[in-house]
Amino acid sequence: MRLITAALASLVLTVPTTATAAATSDDRSSSPSDDLRHAQVIILGGGIAGISAARALAAQNITDILLIEARPELGGRAYTETLRSPAGDVVIEKGCNWIQGPGKEPIQALAAKWGLKTTPTNYSDSVWFEGLGIEADGQRGRFLNDQETEEFMAGYNTFLEGAPGYSDWRTNNSLVDISVRVATSIMDWIPVNALQWAYEYWNIDYTFAQTPEESSFANAFSQEAGIENELDEFVIDPRGYKYIFVQEAREIFGHGLDDDRLRLGTTVRTIDYSAIVDPKRTRKGAPEIVVHTDKGSFAAPHVVTTFSVGVLQHQDVVWEPRLPDWKKEAIFTFAMATYQKIFILFDKQFWGDSEFIMYADPDKRGRYTVWQNMNAPGYLPQGTEQNVIMVTTTGDFARRNEHLSDAEITDEVVAVLREMYDDVPDPIDIVVPRWSIDPLYRGTYSNWPLGAFDQHHGNLGQSIGGGQSWLHFSGEATSVEAFGYVQGAWEQGVLAADAVAACLGGNCPNATVYEAVRTCEQQETTVMRRGLGNKRPTRGGSPRRHAVLPHTRP
Repeated sequence: MRLITAALASLVLTVPTTATAAATSDDRSSSPSDDLRHAQVIILGGGIAGISAARALAAQNITDILLIEARPELGGRAYTETLRSPAGDVVIEKGCNWIQGPGKEPIQALAAKWGLKTTPTNYSDSVWFEGLGIEADGQRGRFLNDQETEEFMAGYNTFLEGAPGYSDWRTNNSLVDISVRVATSIMDWIPVNALQWAYEYWNIDYTFAQTPEESSFANAFSQEAGIENELDEFVIDPRGYKYIFVQEAREIFGHGLDDDRLRLGTTVRTIDYSAIVDPKRTRKGAPEIVVHTDKGSFAAPHVVTTFSVGVLQHQDVVWEPRLPDWKKEAIFTFAMATYQKIFILFDKQFWGDSEFIMYADPDKRGRYTVWQNMNAPGYLPQGTEQNVIMVTTTGDFARRNEHLSDAEITDEVVAVLREMYDDVPDPIDIVVPRWSIDPLYRGTYSNWPLGAFDQHHGNLGQSIGGGQSWLHFSGEATSVEAFGYVQGAWEQGVLAADAVAACLGGNCPNATVYEAVRTCEQQETTVMRRGLGNKRPTRGGSPRRHAVLPHTRP
C-alpha cells in the first residue's frame, strides 16, 4: 500500500533517544511475596517490531527486559515454510517477501549487513491470459499479444496518472474522502470485462489486499503515496527473510536465543493494566502492568504490545480493564487485510520464462489472477526438479480459500494452469497460508479503509497510562509513513523503545488522545500532514509505465 510520508508528531508518541536512566527494582509496586517475574520493560510479540524494540532498548543500555512470543521461534510475519520434494526441499516465504515501499532504507541496511539474498522484481515482465473461467470444461482461453495488452491497460493507466493530484486536490479543498472505486468512476475508469478487472486487481487489490470499494482514496493515491522508482527486492534467501531479524535478536539474547529474558512458546492470555490507570493508587513507586500467560505471569511498569490490528480486534487477549472507547474505535476502524501466497511445486517447468502470468477470469474478479514464476531468471535455478509457481489471492477470496483443504485448493489451481498450459503434471507439494484464521495474526497486514481519520490512526498507536507507567502500542499498523510495510514495523519498534527510554529517564511525553473524532477535524490535519497548497488536479496524460509497480507486502 502507498501511504502518507509526512510525520504527524502530534498523533504518534515520539520522543528523543537520549534518556537511558532506569528505575530500580526497589521502586516497583508489587508485593515481595508475589510469584510475578518482574522487569523494567515487557515486549509482547517476537516479530519485527518486537525485535526492533528490544534492539533499540539495548542500544540505550536498558537490559532489564522480557520479550514474550507465542511461537517457538522469532520472526512474526517474517515466516518461512518448506515445499517438500525427493529432489530437495524448497524454502519459501509464507509471510513478507519484498523489501519495498517508503522508508525501506533500514531494511535494506539490515539485508546488506547480514548478506540477505534478493532479486529485483520486474512487474513489466508479464504475459496475459484471457480465461474462460470456472466452467471452462476442457475448453481454453488464449494468451494476448502486446497490442491487445496495451489496449485494455490504457484506461486504468490514464486514471493512475491523474489520481495522486486529484486525491490531494480533494483534500486541500475540504472534500470528503471517497473510496477508490468512487474515484475511479469519477475519473472515467469503469472496468467492464475480465481483462480490465484483472489489471485493476493487479494494481489495487494486489497492493492493498482489499478491493477498491474498501480502500480510502485519500490514503491510497496521494502524491506522497506515489509510485516508487526503484524496483522492489524479492527475498530468495533459503535462510528466510526472518534471518536478518533473528540475527539482530541474537546480538541481544545470545546466539542460541536461550537467554532467560526471551520467552518463546508463551501465549499471552490477559493484560491487567488496572494499576496504572487507577486514580486512587497510593502505593509508592511505579505501578506495574501484569501480563498473564500460559506459562506464568510477568509484571513491568512499561509494556510494549506489538499485536496486529487483527489480533487486537479479536477476543484472544483479555484486557483488564477493557480498553477505552477511543482506543477500541481506532482498532476497529482500521482493516486487517488478507494476502495469501499459494506456492505449488512441480517436477518440471511448463510455464515459460516470464516473471508474471496474469489470468483474467470472466466469472469472478480476483480468482487466481496473479501468478509469479519462482524459476524466472534470478530466482530459483532452472532445469531442475524444483519448479515453483506462486499464485496470490486477497480479501474475501483468500479468506474463502482458508476454509478449503489443501487438496481442494490444489484441484482449483491446477485446473487454471491446465487451461493455460499443455502437459501440466500433478504437483509434488503445495503451501496454502491461512493467516486470517491463525489466532496469532488474524490477517497479513493493515489497510487504511474509507472512514478512518488521521485521529483514529493517532489513537491506534497512542499509549495508555501516565506518570512512570505506560502501556505502549506498536507494530506496522501504527506507522504514519509506512503502515503495512516491514519497515513500518521496524520503525515503530524503535519509536516505542524511545518512548520507554524517555519515561525511564523521567521525561515521559504527554499523551495526545482524541476521545471524540469529529468530521471537521479530518481535512485540516490531512492538509497539514501533507503540506498541501492550492493544487489543481492533474487529469489524463500518458501512463507512467507498462504495468505500474504494485507494492505488495507481508
